[in-house]
Amino acid sequence: MPLCTQAGNEALGLRPHNSVNLAKLLLPLILLLGAFPRASAQASSIPEVQNGEVRTMPSGEPDRIQQATVRNAPPTTAKNVASPDTCLLPPLSTTAAPLVSTTQLQIPLHARKEYQQACAALTKKKGDDAEKHLQNAVLAYPKYSAAWVTLGQLLVSRQRTQEGRSACSQAAKADTNYVPAYLCLADIAVRTHDWGEVLSLTNRAIEIDPTNNTVAYEYNAAANLNLNNLADAEKSGLRAAEIDKNHHEPRVYFVLAQIYEAKHDPTNEAVQLREYLKYADNPDDVAMVKQYLSGLETPAQK
Repeated sequence: MPLCTQAGNEALGLRPHNSVNLAKLLLPLILLLGAFPRASAQASSIPEVQNGEVRTMPSGEPDRIQQATVRNAPPTTAKNVASPDTCLLPPLSTTAAPLVSTTQLQIPLHARKEYQQACAALTKKKGDDAEKHLQNAVLAYPKYSAAWVTLGQLLVSRQRTQEGRSACSQAAKADTNYVPAYLCLADIAVRTHDWGEVLSLTNRAIEIDPTNNTVAYEYNAAANLNLNNLADAEKSGLRAAEIDKNHHEPRVYFVLAQIYEAKHDPTNEAVQLREYLKYADNPDDVAMVKQYLSGLETPAQK
């Protein structure tokens, strides 16, 4: 779930590795922390937005709904494991609040229908219609956190970042325990390299849900890496990998590889890249990582 352009690499503060620049090696990868579960029957219908239009991503194609997220990580498709009643966009499609709040149980039928229509519009590549229905949903029920976050993600993908930030902030105000709201804001903070803010937001998300929140730990690891808190970065990265038992996000291993690169630990860096290769399904990404791994390994390791 991921997107990697030159600008994306610079935004994430990718560190070069000796004579080989990992960022340059992985330029084609799309960085979107957001999200990134592996392909599934549902995954093929996850929408992405480009130039104001939403299109469905075929299985295995990088998610491009956002220009930046946690770190430079290979792409995977995403499915919504959070709730059948939401259509959060990657990378948040794998996150959920641990408990359903009273405010979310009180969503009126009209607002739910508007949100469902927005989800349908996204899968039909109708970005304008999706935005209209999302606006209607939050107008009908101003505490509709899922609708606020989906709207925020859509607005950000359409280069309306300030509006998107406002929408995700509304979601957090409506339900202070709604994890996707904090991760939406963290994703936006990455764009301005505000790693302190990313750290604060992900800490809050982890506080709310410390046991199931892979994406929050992954963002947290990236923030700590950029702040040069390598011990904390490693701890969060390992925790993300531990939680992701079904390997929905092979990108976790890629983040860990960058952490070990920064720690000058090529042995563990290689271990994490090999783990990534076990679960990656994009041939181009696999080829590039293999190329880098070959240069990283010593003759003894080979």
